[in-house]
Amino acid sequence: MISTDGILITLALVILIGYVGDYLFRLTRIPEAVILMLIGLLLVPVSHVVPTKYVALLRDLAPLFGDIALVMIMFDGGRRISFRTPISSSGLGLALAVLDVVMPSALLAVVMNSFLGWPLVYGAILGAILGETTTTVIIPVATRLSISDSMYNTIVVEATFNSVVSILLFYLLTILLTGQFSALSYTRYVISYFSIAVFLGLITGILWLLALSWIRSTKAYVVTIGIAFLLYGVVDLLGGAAVVAVLIFAVIIGNHDVISEYFGLRLNIDEERLNIVEGELEFLVRTFFYVLIGMISIISLYYAILAMAITGVLLAIRYIEVYSIVKDSRFSTLLFALAPRGLTAAVLASIFLDMGYNPYSTYVFLVTFMVIIFTNIISSGLLSLIVKEKVKSEEQEVKD
Repeated sequence: MISTDGILITLALVILIGYVGDYLFRLTRIPEAVILMLIGLLLVPVSHVVPTKYVALLRDLAPLFGDIALVMIMFDGGRRISFRTPISSSGLGLALAVLDVVMPSALLAVVMNSFLGWPLVYGAILGAILGETTTTVIIPVATRLSISDSMYNTIVVEATFNSVVSILLFYLLTILLTGQFSALSYTRYVISYFSIAVFLGLITGILWLLALSWIRSTKAYVVTIGIAFLLYGVVDLLGGAAVVAVLIFAVIIGNHDVISEYFGLRLNIDEERLNIVEGELEFLVRTFFYVLIGMISIISLYYAILAMAITGVLLAIRYIEVYSIVKDSRFSTLLFALAPRGLTAAVLASIFLDMGYNPYSTYVFLVTFMVIIFTNIISSGLLSLIVKEKVKSEEQEVKD
């Protein structure tokens, strides 16, 4: 039996590790995901400092934190969809976001089937999980770069929505594993799956905006996130696409200013405080997953080589995708470098591991762990080169 004290100590250690990881990131510029996962590796697979029962406790908490993470990812992604955003830059970002996920899913289905004999659906699921590029690295980098508003918007839209597309495709593919579906029955199931979510997401979003216009509470930013969690739970119980419901709800909340102008509502949503609450929750969840993945991973040369090969495939896809669509050579080079995998991949790999479709669930989890590390290291190196080249170019212009 694990005592309450043990639980509190374990959770406190995870939070402290998160702050250490954040500090080391600021000090060394090594991606936080890499630092936290390496700390997890050192604590359990390497040194076995953390007792097995506490690792098992963290493992048992993974489904809960997984649901929390999905709500936060979809809520943040939905709030970034602005009705005022120029169509040109957002359209490019959305196109890249879809290709980020669909191309790896399709190609890895074939590659894993051809070379390792995986069923196509498991290779496709691996590709869907690895299609995300993490906003926790990309958006801070984009903020520090001297780029146009259009470029910045494209980067943010892509990094935000490939997470959304990744989650949606992941759940669509896992439906195929739950039973035997004909094309017609699968189509009907998917329509039902999404219709419940769309209806409840729209109704909840509109009703909550109306409620906010009456309540005008100073705590609306906290309650709004609470409504998102409630919506996720209810839709999931009804057998609908809970993540889609939260996404639609978030789109409505994110565009409250436009909607309030149109309908003449007077709303009181403190965006700054909403971002603070959301950021703190996201920090806790992100820390938990990165450390947990390190703790329960296996140090294996086989998985390292396999992950390196898959990382090469992902980079090749990224190169073809970016350079065939984006004509500005400097912008395409930057976009190519912005390809680290992160929280969404970690969460989905953990969720798939809990589904228990072994041995493939375990394979996907262990490969994802290594790919996150490799892509973050490679992306960090490429970005450093780009920044150095930019500095040299600016210095040369000053001399000239």
